[in-house]
Amino acid sequence: AGWHFWGAMTTTHIRAPHMRRRIAALSLAWWRFTRTDAAIHHARTMGTCANCVVYDASGNLEDTQEPIHEMMTDDVVHARLLAAPVNPADVNAVQGKYPSAPTPPAVGGLEGLFEITKVTNATRGWSVGDKAIAINSTHGTWRTHGTFASQGALVKVHPETDVAFGATLKVTFATAHTMLRKYFLETCERYKGSVVVTGANSHVGRATLQLCSAWGIRTFGTARDDREDWKELQQELTELGGGTDMCTVVPSGSLRDARRASSYPPAVLCVDGVGGDAAREAIAILADSGTHVVYGGMSRKPVTVGAGSLIFRDVSVRGFWMTRWYKEANFSEVQAMVDDLVHLHREGHLVAGAVVRRPLCAESVREGMASPPRGTKLLLVPQCD
Repeated sequence: AGWHFWGAMTTTHIRAPHMRRRIAALSLAWWRFTRTDAAIHHARTMGTCANCVVYDASGNLEDTQEPIHEMMTDDVVHARLLAAPVNPADVNAVQGKYPSAPTPPAVGGLEGLFEITKVTNATRGWSVGDKAIAINSTHGTWRTHGTFASQGALVKVHPETDVAFGATLKVTFATAHTMLRKYFLETCERYKGSVVVTGANSHVGRATLQLCSAWGIRTFGTARDDREDWKELQQELTELGGGTDMCTVVPSGSLRDARRASSYPPAVLCVDGVGGDAAREAIAILADSGTHVVYGGMSRKPVTVGAGSLIFRDVSVRGFWMTRWYKEANFSEVQAMVDDLVHLHREGHLVAGAVVRRPLCAESVREGMASPPRGTKLLLVPQCD
């Protein structure tokens, strides 16, 4: 804040050359001070120092502290973190493989749930205690506290929103919601088609099953059955999809037989986070002019489509990247999507998957990256305010 204030004074208010030089020197001194041990000590003493998890260009993670300036203006709010997940995209960002990640060194984290802690009397739309999700993917959410623009950087959610749900809304639930809206609800009549979900046990897969159930859409789900608890998983996913009348979950490789035995409407959309063989068998059962949407590649194998599917059946293959949607959508569209998801959550239609809570620190992230918790999501939680 100090840098921008003095910069404005230099360019707009101060005309004398010697004064401009003095102001520039002061601004540079302030910028250096904010990154010194003295500034961090002062911020810690005043209770305004954020603990952060930062990654460098080599993918190394470390704990650091970032001073939060006390100076408040009407266009910023202060907030404290309630929880932030570690998503596959976060891991890719640390490893230097995510296209829109900020230039390292940078604070990690693409999403999180925050609580507003400080506003000015003239701040519009926010009050202390409000819950909000951060939608600026370059800000970094692995921080105990943060300063955000009051307009456009945060989206308010209902105060009774579950912490795990709110912390994973921006990526997991928003991805499923936006794909279904764009490629199903806006392009075909709701009850005249079904949806295929590969990797149905993934977090986005589970969210897709729940949304389809809430909207009355029948689903086919596939997942690998090379696990001891396959029967329990199959039952769990079927219940998320609305029960046996609404959802059929089968092992990967059995989709064609399940489709033949089913009385569901034609499969007009596949939501694919796996690729490889799972994608190939899903494309094989799509109806003419069906759409196969790829949002992930957990198998690390390509999506292959036979020429006959493209020529004779007019199957379309599309890619979907939630980050691009956020960049292209206006704020009212984002707010409407969030409101719809929170409404469905409060109505009992959407619940967050299993989470493992760990302290917000570099060691927690390292452990999660080295041994990702199977079937659960790692949730970073500050230990103190």
